[in-house]
Amino acid sequence: MKHVFKKLVVFFTLSVLVGVLALAGTTYPFLNEYGPGIVNWGSNVKYGGTLVMVNPSSGPQTDNFNPFEVTNVIPRVIYEPLFALNQLNGDITNMLGTSYRWEDNNLKLVVTTRSNVEWSDGTPFTAYDVAFTFNYIKTHPSLDTSGFWASDSNLQSVNAVDQNTVVFTFSKPNVPLFDYIAVQAIIPEHIWSKITDPSKYTDENPIGTGPFILKSFSPETIIFVKNPNYWMKGRPYINEIKAEFVETNTTALLYMLSHKADWSFLFAPDPIKNYVDRDPNVNKIWWPTYSVNTLFFNTQKYPFDNPIFRRAISIAINKKQLEKEVYFGTGGYNPNQAGLIPSQYDWMDPSLEATNNYLNTYNPKAAQDLLSSIGFVKNSSGNLVGPNGKVLPTFSIDVTNGWTDFLTMAQIISANLKEIGLNTRVNSTEFGNYMASLSDGDFSILLNPGLGYPPGPTPYFQYYSSFNPAFYAKTGESAISDYTRFIDSTVTAALNNYAQTSNLETQKQDMYQIEKIFLEEIPYIPLTNRTQFNIYNESTITGFPSNEYPYSGGNTTSDQIGIGSTDFLVTVLNVHLK
Repeated sequence: MKHVFKKLVVFFTLSVLVGVLALAGTTYPFLNEYGPGIVNWGSNVKYGGTLVMVNPSSGPQTDNFNPFEVTNVIPRVIYEPLFALNQLNGDITNMLGTSYRWEDNNLKLVVTTRSNVEWSDGTPFTAYDVAFTFNYIKTHPSLDTSGFWASDSNLQSVNAVDQNTVVFTFSKPNVPLFDYIAVQAIIPEHIWSKITDPSKYTDENPIGTGPFILKSFSPETIIFVKNPNYWMKGRPYINEIKAEFVETNTTALLYMLSHKADWSFLFAPDPIKNYVDRDPNVNKIWWPTYSVNTLFFNTQKYPFDNPIFRRAISIAINKKQLEKEVYFGTGGYNPNQAGLIPSQYDWMDPSLEATNNYLNTYNPKAAQDLLSSIGFVKNSSGNLVGPNGKVLPTFSIDVTNGWTDFLTMAQIISANLKEIGLNTRVNSTEFGNYMASLSDGDFSILLNPGLGYPPGPTPYFQYYSSFNPAFYAKTGESAISDYTRFIDSTVTAALNNYAQTSNLETQKQDMYQIEKIFLEEIPYIPLTNRTQFNIYNESTITGFPSNEYPYSGGNTTSDQIGIGSTDFLVTVLNVHLK
């Protein structure tokens, strides 16, 4: 799965306001035939209407609907996956696939595909289209953004054995790869087998199995209309999707406040005050926590190579102050210090609760005691002196220009660290320079909004990208995603064990081992929770995901790839006239 981490960094170029949501499980009614992503709204749902989306920071679009590109609206409403996956809780909804099972000690993944489905040009869909899709990706490695065919993914072959069965064969078990297989957009063999260079194919007349088809295109407005032959009975409810593209979050917010648009995905400072309270009966947000904002160390560099030094920094940072001053209290004041998001708390080892609470408590006095225990003490000028008797230099806290929330956090952290005698300065730089430093390890301290660490329904996905030795590199060499340069043999073994089993309890024990080492070694510090930022109004359209109906992970950006990419699809299958 190497390549997915390189591609995902482009998604996180906007600062986000962080909120918190603890999902306790699916309690709302849904259609059992499909799964929790398709809500059972009852028999009195109103049909018709147009869903108007406003897309900020996108600008004019190009007439390109290639599902492997991210230069335009990824047409998830046209090209469907086998399954929709809720990245927050792991809920699976059947789409082109109706079931799956692991066989032969998890060396074979067998997927049953849906019957009586047609491509929008009338050609029958079969399992052969699924096999073709994955083998087409193998033939064109630049398309393999999820790393299906990377050497460490262990995928040997993908074959359709009949019209409704496709078999994925592995040389070594890799159970977590299912989550990426599940959400891959499936393409029609009868169209794409004639396309020899997908990088130049703009797909201006996309043929898919999805609930909508393309009606019209302009650089500022794209319109999709209901597919009259869609296979899911009774869906979609709406007739049309109108996607408007604007340059800024400010413009998009004005669209939403004036109810010119029903739905957007944008950063709105203090959203309760500036959006919800403006019209609380209809203005809503859905910002579930899906990741954490973190403070990275290069653990190969002195003095950050000492885990006790890193622990002292953790308790010297006032995380409640970060949340209060940067995120207006909406993110929750106790981020899990092993990096778990609220919907994953049942994966946390209960025996580690006290340690987690300790690391979340602001205690500069205890931080100084820890530093003193390893020979770091303040001198008469209040500067931290190392065991060698030398004053530590001033370290940079790297952050990207324009990320105002992270700039504010960096300033608070710098002031916190000054209290324990550690001198730092905020280094705001261009995104390209920031990413180069992150990749090459040319930093000591760095604020990171989850770059390279894609979200997933269990802690494995963050730990895999954070600590897999395959992604490690020495300082000065380019790392794929182990940016803190932290490696531990027990962690590596636990990751490997997790990937080879589909037994939930065994997987939990593997995660417990990693959590224990994480809290002991502090390879990086979770600072605040991080959310999606889905915003909508219900003046005309309703049925959006919410606390009551958390049927998607809340990621509705047009260019999302990976696990969160199916949120857009299940949302348009659920919304309806008020």
